[in-house]
Amino acid sequence: MARIWYRTFQDFFSIRRLWLFPLLAGSCWFLTLTILLVRWLAIGRPQYPEQVNPYVPFVSDIAAHQFKPVFIVGCAITGATFLGTVFSVHHVRYSPKFYGLIDDTPWRQTASLIALVAGLAAAVSLIFLSIFDTDDAHVRHRYLLMGTFGGLFVSAVTTTAVWWDQIWGPTVFIGLRKWCIFNTILVFCQFGCGLAFVILMYSGDFKSSGILEWCLTYLGSFWLASFVGYTMFREGEEARIESDERQPLLV
Repeated sequence: MARIWYRTFQDFFSIRRLWLFPLLAGSCWFLTLTILLVRWLAIGRPQYPEQVNPYVPFVSDIAAHQFKPVFIVGCAITGATFLGTVFSVHHVRYSPKFYGLIDDTPWRQTASLIALVAGLAAAVSLIFLSIFDTDDAHVRHRYLLMGTFGGLFVSAVTTTAVWWDQIWGPTVFIGLRKWCIFNTILVFCQFGCGLAFVILMYSGDFKSSGILEWCLTYLGSFWLASFVGYTMFREGEEARIESDERQPLLV
């Protein structure tokens, strides 16, 4: 069971630009949301047909009526780069050219594979939900939305579990802990925000739930971008590590 990940995905490509995946994913998703929101505000905050929330439209409501091509392109790029992000974040952990934890515990490597599969499901669901919008294919859109959030949840939880040792464990790569802590805080914030969103929406508080949905989606863009700190290859600095003799390539 040793080296599960590295046997599956070896370094057949350059890994020094993997940080571009989370940067592009976070930036593209932030830009997509901002274009939709600014457009809605600019045309006088209209209320769309079949809009469930009479106060603040959900992202899907605006995307179904305003700038749908922008939403489709944004989701396609975000989905593809998100999958690249999930792969990159786990690959750098096991690559001997990066953190070099090739013989990490089997459960962590298995969890990394689960995160990758869940990331693939989330990426595909995100792309298709942008095509099957809530106005023309409401039921299909709802199932794809559940698939997106379900995949994101599983991927986020397993990724956090895999990297948890860099927050509290004895082996800490210098410069990595702060990114792990920041990313984990964002995961908990998204979970709390998502839970509050569901509770408020089903209790009939549509105004608050609408605001929380936008907060949740924007938090997602920062969560994606925070993985840059995991995957950034830093050259020209002396490699250091706390409480261990291994020498990583990152500081």
